[in-house]
Amino acid sequence: MNEMELMQIKEFVKDMDKQQKIVYYEQKKKNAGIAVLLSVIIPGAGQIYLGKVGKGIILFITTGTLIAFGLLLSLLVIGIPLLLLGVLLFGYIVFTTPISQQKITMPNFMK
Repeated sequence: MNEMELMQIKEFVKDMDKQQKIVYYEQKKKNAGIAVLLSVIIPGAGQIYLGKVGKGIILFITTGTLIAFGLLLSLLVIGIPLLLLGVLLFGYIVFTTPISQQKITMPNFMK
């Protein structure tokens, strides 16, 4: 750090109490790149690494909930139309094929 950065930090922390200063300096020691990498792997893990545990947990829960809701919604959005398409296709085949061409045979146990 150069002299200018040190002056800016001192000016920034002058009104903080002791606990806030400790948290600030601990965060300054942490590597931002590691925080980003952790957040990419597990949402909220970077915040927890930086000491912001509450924010990290909220991000983890929120992201997990949104992902689960998105998966459920995508299954409904894709699954229901495919089911309807299958039913319509089956109905079309059954009702457009003449009965004379439908080879329906009774099972042996019913004869």
